[in-house]
Amino acid sequence: MRIMKIPGILRPSKKKILLLIILLIAGFFILNTFGQKKQTPLQFAEVKKQDIKSTVSSSGSLTGKDSVSLKFKSSGKLSYVNVKTGDTVSTGQVIAGLDTQGLAITLQQAQNTLRDKQAIAQKAEDDVKDHSSDESFAQKVTRTTAQAARDSAFDNVKAAQRAFQDAVIISPLDGIVTQAIETVGQSVSGTDLIVQIVDNSAVYFDTDIDEADISKLSEGQPAEVILDAYPDKIFKGSVEQILPQTKSTSTGATVITARIKLDESKMEFINGLNGQASVILSEQKNVLTIPQEALREDNTVLIQTPDGVRSQKVVPGIRSDTDVEIKEGLKEEDRVVLNPPAQGIPNNRARNPLQGILRIGGGGRR
Repeated sequence: MRIMKIPGILRPSKKKILLLIILLIAGFFILNTFGQKKQTPLQFAEVKKQDIKSTVSSSGSLTGKDSVSLKFKSSGKLSYVNVKTGDTVSTGQVIAGLDTQGLAITLQQAQNTLRDKQAIAQKAEDDVKDHSSDESFAQKVTRTTAQAARDSAFDNVKAAQRAFQDAVIISPLDGIVTQAIETVGQSVSGTDLIVQIVDNSAVYFDTDIDEADISKLSEGQPAEVILDAYPDKIFKGSVEQILPQTKSTSTGATVITARIKLDESKMEFINGLNGQASVILSEQKNVLTIPQEALREDNTVLIQTPDGVRSQKVVPGIRSDTDVEIKEGLKEEDRVVLNPPAQGIPNNRARNPLQGILRIGGGGRR
């Protein structure tokens, strides 16, 4: 390095020059270690062949073909319950009943009143028999009042008989008892659940689909269900019905219920089991795929070559939750960059800070 003589400044000694060089080298290492942001090494994924499915997934629960929650229509004292949880019942089977002692008294009183009112009405009718043309106004009032009282008494008898019928619960369908009240002798009201019955002749999975995805679904589409109770088993089925009614979730989202009929008929039915359903929109067998994070928005990927990384245009196909089908642009065992930048090609070569330092005092190329 050439030291120019500058008037008014003393020539630096060799020790000072050596010290300056040492300081510059130390600064380089400090800058390289602490001041320069380290670049993350590129991560690659291999293009591979596999089956891929495009799905709409959502949570739901297991249920039967139909279900009913049975309650009494009036309050009373629970006299008997003929079933317990887990029992199988058939249509028309007597399930439970209320104490009817008070109802019997009411019915007897209604029948007695009916007989009395009927006799009075018959007497009033006999008084004007064969006098329809010359019946007096007073006779007409007496007859009409007696007939109306008789009709009301008849209605009261019918109501008392209906109360007897309502004091007994009869199963309206075949199925399994999933809930049943146990304490006999307690007072119950018309709001108390006595027995719940589920028709398990067919097993369904009801799942709530976000309204933004409901247009993708149609009846007959295949589906797969994984229950939390059986995480290692996939239950296959198909969409049988999309209920024509929206509802809101606790988070305010609008959803529509899709009913999936499961093919598994021999499974142990437990009403209300939670799980996850995936309705299959489309699927491809043994096609080239890459992870979704490797595909950029402009349908390009960064592919590894012997000369480095370069951009490659591809034609994507269907997407699963994690992967995307590649129809054109790649071949099996190609390696693509995961999480590539939106634009450009990454450069992992670090800049050498000494390139600028070496120019001090006229060093380096001009």
